[in-house]
Amino acid sequence: MRRLPRSPGSPSPTTQALATRALVIRFALLGAALWSAWKAPGLLQGRAQFGVLREGQGGQVANGLSLRVVAPLDQEVLAALDGTPITFFLAPSQVSQAAALRAAGHELGLLSASSRTLKADRNRLEAQAGTAQAGEVVSLVSVDRYHPLTLPRIRRAGLRSVWRGPTGDVEALLGQAEPGGLLDLSGLNAAQIGALLAELRRRGYQPGPIGDLKGLRGESLRGLLQRLYRHFIDARFDRNHHSVALTQRPRALFRISRRPYDGPPLTLPDGRQFVTGAPAAELHIYSKRLVALAELSALTGLRGVQNSLHDVATALQEREDFQDVQLIYALTIFGGVLGAMGFRTEPLADRRQARIMAVFFNLLRVLYGAKNTDSQVLLPAVIWMDRAALLDRYGQPGRKARTTTLPSLP
Repeated sequence: MRRLPRSPGSPSPTTQALATRALVIRFALLGAALWSAWKAPGLLQGRAQFGVLREGQGGQVANGLSLRVVAPLDQEVLAALDGTPITFFLAPSQVSQAAALRAAGHELGLLSASSRTLKADRNRLEAQAGTAQAGEVVSLVSVDRYHPLTLPRIRRAGLRSVWRGPTGDVEALLGQAEPGGLLDLSGLNAAQIGALLAELRRRGYQPGPIGDLKGLRGESLRGLLQRLYRHFIDARFDRNHHSVALTQRPRALFRISRRPYDGPPLTLPDGRQFVTGAPAAELHIYSKRLVALAELSALTGLRGVQNSLHDVATALQEREDFQDVQLIYALTIFGGVLGAMGFRTEPLADRRQARIMAVFFNLLRVLYGAKNTDSQVLLPAVIWMDRAALLDRYGQPGRKARTTTLPSLP
């Protein structure tokens, strides 16, 4: 059978197929873009807390505690708080409990499953709590899901969205307690809440409502990079080197790991020498906390370093695995600070290696927001102190370090 000739200007079957394929690809890309735009807030706001209140200034000793109320409150839970005010996020169906909670001194927030009714739900909560007559407003809201309209609706309702904070049992929450950070008590029973509050206070924290935290803020790109660095690099380093965290107190700054000394030979004034392989403890500083303390004042940061050295001395005295440690050392750019605390400084013999490592250390300074990073490039060096000197200077708990002229933090 003879094929009819195509009319002039009509597309060939191949051209038609390509055009159809291109159209399908365009629709697929458009669908993927729309789906990504709808899901992006769940990742950026729900998971990373961009635009959502996540933490307060990290130099304070307060924690922000919250509890989400979706059922009638157990009176034993209220008794376990023992007068400690916290933030209660109330679901719209539980606002009848607002007046009693407010009378007990607690902060009230709105727990919302839908962002469409925020203003009406907030008005009901304020009316039940009696805050409307007192001229007070409910300002915090906790939501479970975010879509592109969630934050605009929250702002129009005059509210601020808050991350719920980490959840878990007492041990998990203590492991994630941070100065200025949030903790969610919703998964705990009365006995566990009492135990958590007692331990937080023993460590030096001041638990309270979220709204009392200073400098409440959402996530930033720098903060996210810090979290990723700690999760993927610091945590792996700690596992590989069996680091011991001495950071239970809110202003404690050190982790230590027992390992053979691997730096240049070190000589004391009396002629004793430490060489490669000597039993040693390596110091690792909690940079985020140090920078946060220095934000309050340089003196606060330096006192944090001094007090944290007491923790190191206590670990050397009490931990069985550190009994044979002969010296404490660190490869750091904070030699100027620790030098005033009694540490000696030994420059790296390989200057080229020191300059290469300086790039990494100073990038970390930028990451953690340290001051003078644009005008001051610091070279790393080995700082060290022998065991006897450290125990003599910092070995008695609660004893003040010897008076010294303190340098400025870099």
